[in-house]
Amino acid sequence: MIERLLIIILVAVVIALAWMAIRAWRAQHLRSLAHKTPFAGIIPPGKPAVVGFSTPGCVECRTRQAPALARLSANLGDQVTVRTLPVSEYPHLVDHLGILTAPATVVIDATGVVRFVNLGFADAEKLATQVNSIAHPVHNRSDPQTAACQG
Repeated sequence: MIERLLIIILVAVVIALAWMAIRAWRAQHLRSLAHKTPFAGIIPPGKPAVVGFSTPGCVECRTRQAPALARLSANLGDQVTVRTLPVSEYPHLVDHLGILTAPATVVIDATGVVRFVNLGFADAEKLATQVNSIAHPVHNRSDPQTAACQG
């Protein structure tokens, strides 16, 4: 009985360490993008942008992410550029950003720098919070953030 408990604890610790390592890698990867502008020529600079990545067969992209992006656009209006890009047409961006799933969303500041990457569905409220944090920063936020969304 004690052996089973120790095995369960060991497995839990390994899972927790793996999760922490993945989060740290994602944060480091996004920090490495901090002074790059991978969306230059695709998204006009001058105001924050939210870019959704989707695939034709992605049901969640159509049923959840697209409506959330439409709500975000309606709520924030001209304050933000909202665009959806097909994964198949921008494989270099998908690889560069470390996007492994669809839907995924990327929040870009007014200078074109990636500030947030959301893997999986991100609702309009979460995206609005992220946009507002870069449009109206409370404090100096020089490090971009990674937001891995389960979903």
